[in-house]
Amino acid sequence: MNKPLRVVVVGSGGRMGAALVRHLRSTPERFHVVAYDHKAMDLQRPGQIEDHLRAIQFDALINCAAMTSLEGCEDRPEEATQVNVEAPRQMAQICDAAGARMIQISTDYVYDGSQPGLRREGDPENPLSHYARTKWAGDQAVLGVNETFLSARTSWVFGPDRPSFVDQILHQALKDEEVFGIADKFSVPSYSAELAVWLVAILEKPAIQGLLNVCNTGQASWQSYAQQALDIARELGWPLRTSIVTGTKLADITAFRAPRPYFTTMSPELLGREIGQKIRSWNDALREYLETFYFSSPRSTNPNP
Repeated sequence: MNKPLRVVVVGSGGRMGAALVRHLRSTPERFHVVAYDHKAMDLQRPGQIEDHLRAIQFDALINCAAMTSLEGCEDRPEEATQVNVEAPRQMAQICDAAGARMIQISTDYVYDGSQPGLRREGDPENPLSHYARTKWAGDQAVLGVNETFLSARTSWVFGPDRPSFVDQILHQALKDEEVFGIADKFSVPSYSAELAVWLVAILEKPAIQGLLNVCNTGQASWQSYAQQALDIARELGWPLRTSIVTGTKLADITAFRAPRPYFTTMSPELLGREIGQKIRSWNDALREYLETFYFSSPRSTNPNP
């Protein structure tokens, strides 16, 4: 009988990391998991990374951790560079020395988003913000250590472990008569539970390397994403105070000091081919999320986020 694959998950306190750990631990006969959240491993402290990872034996590491606040990255650029570039580089070097595989979780923000259309692996990147530049540099750092490692790019992750945009919209619609969403910024929402399934499938296929878009199918603006969530919630009987999402323009959001790309919808076509699975639309994934985690039964009028 084969021994369980020993997998380290860094960033287990986030939406994606938590979903990944839960999925891996659901089959202990296949995977042995060591999980580090921010408290256990502070990526601003290289000594902690070294001490933790050099002390254990493992077969693969998935880094889900990052500094993701765009304004925070602009305000604290050295911190962002350490967390998003130097820490992944250090992890890659340790993995390479240990003969372990590494998967670095990246972002659609590496693209400048100047033109509509689907982004595919190999398309030119042109990151606009310090956050995006550090994430792109983190990709390059990891693959520069070992070209057989993988940068998995995803976007607009939602899931049950930490509130995301869709949760904020739903709670706002419960108490306010107006809800707003940006109408001219496009990408694809991605469900953390499915991302976990796909990443585990990738783990079992060592030949998958380089760059890979890991996301659901379809496209949405923040407005249409929010509208779909309200439509599903209303259908399921949630007593919303509003059922319409009013569109706004990205350029009108004065709180956004860092530049954001407009069009970063990625195609997961290669992902589907590589793992031999059909990749579901974000609409279907969102419905499952809301039905599973918000409603104890169909048509429930008692939301339980």
